[in-house]
Amino acid sequence: AKAKVFEGIIQPEWKHIASRFSLFSRIDDRQPIDKSIYEALHRGSKGSSVISPSGEFALISIGAEGHLEGERRYSWVN
Repeated sequence: AKAKVFEGIIQPEWKHIASRFSLFSRIDDRQPIDKSIYEALHRGSKGSSVISPSGEFALISIGAEGHLEGERRYSWVN
């Protein structure tokens, strides 16, 4: 197991920005997945999202070696 560490600076406008995420409606719209998809996601062998991202942060890449190994990079997708 690896420890995961995050460091960030909370900006003054965070509440306004977070209000646009529609978190609870996104939770209501969850899609069921079967065991094979779950396992592929867990192993990192699934090459695409179960649902295409839209209007949200999406995982873009995971570092593979050196001090960036395991680093997750996210980007906003319209």
